[in-house]
Amino acid sequence: MNSNLETRILKLEKTVRFYQFAFTFVILAALAFSVSSFNDNNDQVPEKITAKAVEVVDNAGKVLISLASYNGNGAITTYDKTGNYLVDVVSNSSGFGNINIYDGKGNPTMQLYNVKGGGGAMSIKNRDGKDAVFLGLMTSGAGHLSLNTPYGSPLIWLGETTQRNADLKLYNSSGRMTGRFTCTNVNDGSLELFYSNGNRMAFLSSDVNGQGSASVYNNGGTRIGRLPQ
Repeated sequence: MNSNLETRILKLEKTVRFYQFAFTFVILAALAFSVSSFNDNNDQVPEKITAKAVEVVDNAGKVLISLASYNGNGAITTYDKTGNYLVDVVSNSSGFGNINIYDGKGNPTMQLYNVKGGGGAMSIKNRDGKDAVFLGLMTSGAGHLSLNTPYGSPLIWLGETTQRNADLKLYNSSGRMTGRFTCTNVNDGSLELFYSNGNRMAFLSSDVNGQGSASVYNNGGTRIGRLPQ
């Protein structure tokens, strides 16, 4: 009787040990699978992230980069650590793309943008926000360049005439044109000089016969001499 009891107890102990081993194996396998799955998920890069806005911040929570919408279109803006604009890529009210560069104090120093009717333009501004250099388009589609005073008034203007010829204009500090180098309507060269009041001083070009001609004028704009006579 005792022998049978001992035999049964031994079998029971073996069965318990087997189930303990099996249970332990299952738990360890499950943990290994969970850790492996977690690591695999971390290593995977999502193919797409969808959001209405995304912000990159520094350790203090200050926004450094913003991806959002502006005028109903996409926009990217970068900031310095104090929150001032550095660069933004936005659209204007007409839906054309703009790139604006700032001085770190909120003032734009350079702008690249599309103009109404098609084409691009570039503006370089001085510290007062005035256009110092402007490169843009005329209504004909030809390019033109403008160099300005610190106050934004023109100094040099380069573009084209209605006959598609080059047109160079020089201005004084008051914004009045003092010289112009361009072409006549028959494509001959012409040079004009002006008084500070805007009246013509001298004109060098060709006459109706296609011959060289020079004229001079008084301060009131009246011609006082001409070659040939």
